[in-house]
Amino acid sequence: MRPILLLRLLLLATGLLLSDVITIERIDTCPDEQLPSLIGMPLPYRTSIPWVNSGSGVLYVQGLLVDLLIWWMVVGGMAWGLGRVVPEGVRRSVVTKILSWSITSLAVLVIIFIFAAIEWQWQWAPDLPFRCTESTLRSLWSLE
Repeated sequence: MRPILLLRLLLLATGLLLSDVITIERIDTCPDEQLPSLIGMPLPYRTSIPWVNSGSGVLYVQGLLVDLLIWWMVVGGMAWGLGRVVPEGVRRSVVTKILSWSITSLAVLVIIFIFAAIEWQWQWAPDLPFRCTESTLRSLWSLE
């Protein structure tokens, strides 16, 4: 694959990850704890926003890097599969190129918005002192 395509796939995976399209939320069930829920799949890469009614959150570098690597490979595999199925004429059409660059631009806008609108603190991994062993997992796109 060409380097520009790999970069575009990374931007798309990052945009999907940060927009919570492909993630789950871990919610602890202790009623007395006021800790934020952890968000990410497969590893948590951030806390819920806002944390204690503010526009700030915590990004976990370890989870973010692992999640990006995994979703970059998933999106790359999907692009490779589509490249094998879609005819050459459709792949080289002007409409396909415009649509492709529009999706990439939208992903860049999501990335810029998420990093500019929220005051992030960076940590290596979550170190929240959860006292309860019970937790629930839910998709952020669930219809509940």
